[in-house]
Amino acid sequence: MAELNIRIGGVEATKVQDVKKRISLMLWGPGGVGKTSLAATAPGKKLWILFDPNGSSSLNYMTRELNDITIVDLSNASANIVMQGIQENPFGIEQYLKSDTFDTVVFDSATTYMDFCLKYAVMNTKGATEAVPTMAGYARKNSVLKQTLNNLIRITDKYNKHIIIIGHEDNGQMDELGNVIKQSPMIGGSSNLSLLIMLSEIWYMNLSTGKRRIYFQPFGVKSPVKSRMISQDCRYVDWNYTFEQGGNGINTWFEQWKNANSKIVPQV
Repeated sequence: MAELNIRIGGVEATKVQDVKKRISLMLWGPGGVGKTSLAATAPGKKLWILFDPNGSSSLNYMTRELNDITIVDLSNASANIVMQGIQENPFGIEQYLKSDTFDTVVFDSATTYMDFCLKYAVMNTKGATEAVPTMAGYARKNSVLKQTLNNLIRITDKYNKHIIIIGHEDNGQMDELGNVIKQSPMIGGSSNLSLLIMLSEIWYMNLSTGKRRIYFQPFGVKSPVKSRMISQDCRYVDWNYTFEQGGNGINTWFEQWKNANSKIVPQV
């Protein structure tokens, strides 16, 4: 029986086994737990779009990965840099993805970029100031942040490149007694959590009893956390990577998952 040629919306259908695999990851948690170091273990050549001041300092110790990282430091850019982020070709990176110059894009961090979005919103919202951004200013801030992240996810998907978005945790939602009942990535409020649906991986990272721990399933009040790569039998791993001895990381786990054609328990 001859195979049917199916094309919908101009896109040709493929078999499940022929669909290309990639990592689209939000890596979030408190500061100083090793998110940058973990992101540096992503596959291949990495384009590091940096908004955190001095955010690349920990990369200097990662001698095994250093030659695979190209940093574009935008931490001192003006708020108008947001105008580049909201383009369909965000920050002009399409040419480098199309030419296979890079395999992974790291956006570091969504939380710091949110400050740029607020300044941009204030500049373009009548009656808004940095001291009093107004509801319209906050809405514009959240909108341009979401649009930028959306564009990055879509353009990396177009060229089958990996995307890692680093974020910090918010202050949390509290009950009437002041207890934290939910803590999420700081990406512009609940209205922007919908973009996380576009990501296959959302990992939470913290320090637990002196160990760097990566969670692949919801942990306490930390949510959302999910993974399509990691088996549900593995709730978390203690990441044992050291600058001196190296160790397994995102690149290793991705290869295990790609070769296994099923969810994996990561080797650490």
